[in-house]
Amino acid sequence: MATYEDVAFDFRSDTVTLPTPDMKAAMMEAEMGDDVYGEDPTVLALQDRIAAETGMEASLFFPTGSMANLVALMAQTEPGRQLYCGARGHVKLFELGSFASLAGLSQVDVPDTHGFLDLEQLQKVWAPEIYYMTQPGIVVVENTHNIGGGLIYPVEELVDLHRFTQEKGVPLHMDGARLWHAAVAQGRSLSTWTRHVESVMLSVSKGLGAPIGSVLAGSKAVIERALPLRKLLGGGMRQVGQLAAAALYALDHHLVLLARDHTRCQEVFGTIKNLPWLEAVAPQTNILIIHTERPEAGDLVAHLTERGLKTLAISPSTVRAVFHLNLTDEACERLADAIKEWGRTR
Repeated sequence: MATYEDVAFDFRSDTVTLPTPDMKAAMMEAEMGDDVYGEDPTVLALQDRIAAETGMEASLFFPTGSMANLVALMAQTEPGRQLYCGARGHVKLFELGSFASLAGLSQVDVPDTHGFLDLEQLQKVWAPEIYYMTQPGIVVVENTHNIGGGLIYPVEELVDLHRFTQEKGVPLHMDGARLWHAAVAQGRSLSTWTRHVESVMLSVSKGLGAPIGSVLAGSKAVIERALPLRKLLGGGMRQVGQLAAAALYALDHHLVLLARDHTRCQEVFGTIKNLPWLEAVAPQTNILIIHTERPEAGDLVAHLTERGLKTLAISPSTVRAVFHLNLTDEACERLADAIKEWGRTR
């Protein structure tokens, strides 16, 4: 069983966080009802809040972000169509190909920069309107971008991309699992980005520190189609108000802590950025990506593990460290020192 002491030195992901005592108290006091019947007042309150903050007409609570992303695809396109996303997108790499096996979509890689779709490159691979060719179904972007290093999708580029997808009559979906990080980092509202997409998924268990849950927001028509699809995939839950209460508590009390995560991430980067044996991506939010000079990511992770610090090798030459609310200043200092030590002894 994980303890607060364990996760205080765990940089593998911001999903490792544990509910605080106050969050647990809020969960125990939550009003509940049967959410499959739409009767859980706390879930309804969360859905109303997310819809308002994203500027969308409606939203729907899900147990996982992967399920919410999949339902967004299924609700807005049909089998046999094409999914366009970046080569390093979460939907492509970390959701077990559900877009193909369950939504019936084929995937088209779009060359990207730091995870952001290049409109010119998208136009080059866009399928022509010929009846015997597989046609576009949906475009997916990710904000912030996980593998890109928590980088924030430039609003201007999103505006141009959305203009193109609207002209083509194809929906644009945003995997916004960490969109709150973008909003806090730039001092902007969620709707700064979400007004330029047809649907968005937001996670409350990444960064915000709630134990479970994601929310899909979109038009009433999209959410009406999403509701039976959620049930189809096994996502209809009953007295789930406790989980929604955790999400609401996180929005009220943990959102302000994201800036601290960003500062800590930037401080570690500042300590290691000039080391000759690695290349670290300058962070904009809470994810630090470290590229090793050779395929040594496993060695670096093992070195850090020996010193009580958990990180994640996401490729043979790439290590990821994610900053979250349960970390301590001591852990961040030890991480920077241990990375420097590894370079001297490797």
